[in-house]
Amino acid sequence: MHQGQSFVQVLQNEGAKSLYRGLTPALMRSVLYGGLRLGLYEPSKYVCDLAFESNNILMKIAFFGALATALTKPSEVLKVRLQMNQNSSRGPIEELRRISSTEGMTALWKGVGPAMVRVAALTASQLATYDESKQVLTRWTPLEEGFYLHLLQLSE
Repeated sequence: MHQGQSFVQVLQNEGAKSLYRGLTPALMRSVLYGGLRLGLYEPSKYVCDLAFESNNILMKIAFFGALATALTKPSEVLKVRLQMNQNSSRGPIEELRRISSTEGMTALWKGVGPAMVRVAALTASQLATYDESKQVLTRWTPLEEGFYLHLLQLSE
């Protein structure tokens, strides 16, 4: 079954509202995760020099990508739970209360270990490539460090 058929089947069986189940925690996670992962990129270069006594940029980036994942994992768990529970009329806050009261607070971090490993590798490769391409662009074009250089890279 391809995506178009799945889309139509979900609309027929569950209604249009089901397409937005889990949207609130998904947006919350995206804003927090993206902000942490990208916002901590530059500071991570310096903090890891002190903390790990390492100049390995991949290790620095991977560490902060993993940290961002650990901090935002509860919103990911919440999003998945809301999407899985089709018959529930609960909103995100009620579902969060239910999870923490019936399964404990640690349930909000289920799967955080493998997620941290995956994101560490992904973040290291993405941001290292970003850093390298930024250096190439500043060397080979008249672009200088700043808004336009970052905007050009984000649009690629």
